Amino acid sequence: MSKESLQQEFMEIQREFLTFTKVPTQFMEGMHPEAAVFQSHAVQNLIALGAENNEFLAPIVDTFAKITEMDVYKGCMIGYLIGLYGESEITNEKTDGALATFFEYVIGLCEQYISLACRRIGATPEQLEEDDDLIEAFGELSPEEIRKEEPAPAMAWMGISMLSLGLMSRISSSRPLRDLLRSKDRIAERCYYLDNFCDTVGFVPRVLDMVEEETVLLLSPATGNGVEVSLHEIDSNNIFFTLLQFTLYHEDLLEFLGAQKFQYREVIERIALHEPVEEEEWPEQVYESGCFGYYTYPALQSDGCYNEMGAVWGEGTLFEVPKLEGRYIILLTKPNIQRSWGNAFVASTHSRLRPNVKLIRKLSKEEVAGWMEKIKNSNF
Repeated sequence: MSKESLQQEFMEIQREFLTFTKVPTQFMEGMHPEAAVFQSHAVQNLIALGAENNEFLAPIVDTFAKITEMDVYKGCMIGYLIGLYGESEITNEKTDGALATFFEYVIGLCEQYISLACRRIGATPEQLEEDDDLIEAFGELSPEEIRKEEPAPAMAWMGISMLSLGLMSRISSSRPLRDLLRSKDRIAERCYYLDNFCDTVGFVPRVLDMVEEETVLLLSPATGNGVEVSLHEIDSNNIFFTLLQFTLYHEDLLEFLGAQKFQYREVIERIALHEPVEEEEWPEQVYESGCFGYYTYPALQSDGCYNEMGAVWGEGTLFEVPKLEGRYIILLTKPNIQRSWGNAFVASTHSRLRPNVKLIRKLSKEEVAGWMEKIKNSNF
């Protein structure tokens, strides 16, 4: 086929695809809802053309930028495809921007769905969060009942999980897209709320709320030593602690900072860094154990002990740690109790994130002493 003929075929398939995506979704009896989109001729033809002619992959992703004009359910499925193509590095800024706009729209429709569903079961959204029986009734309500009267919120509710999966892939790869979503109206907060009732949505704010680039001073009062480290793409303190221990191990600084005995397992480090691990290499249990206790600077008391309410817990992020003179400071001790964290916290939320913790420098004894004096003057 000539280049001109192939281009003409693409334009015809593209037109068919865009026409299809604007038509309200109709589900056939016995067909899984997603199949109504992915198994359609319009979608299959577009995907097949790109698979057979790689020069059309980028124009296909350009086509996906029309997501804001699509039927809401079909748009959710195309949002999933945007993430899928993105994993092969086929992306563009315009399509990412349209995906962010569409996601915000769908979030709003899902909030409407919750209100409509609550009306059906005789509850308010506030009551729904506090009553297990109401949550069960909410879960048993079929979106089809809402769809008959309010199709858009119901279709958004049916599609939000797939859309979230596609979005997760893109925001895990694109800092500009993360920043764009952060600029929108309370997206992270609204996703956390929806996650109470709809799986997968809650992973989105975990990525949006992660530490992009920060530096931390780690001080060991017992040894009088300290270091400065940088954090990159860290979405929980457990990831921070995991990678910090590996960094200090490789730099031979664990004893320098008064750590408890540490057992290095190379495979766990690769898992934490999202590096390739063969199936036969995976340990029976994926976990990491802490060789430090971690405290905020206000936790240090006049007797040298620590207020446990000031412990830095793994489930949070660095942003929960108070600053002193504009710097994040964490105090290191030997752990009072042995803490371990499992697979969900050894590696970050999405495999396309590239978390790391790097040593910037060792602090001098004088600098550590200076910071400890500031802490004492602030606390006591």
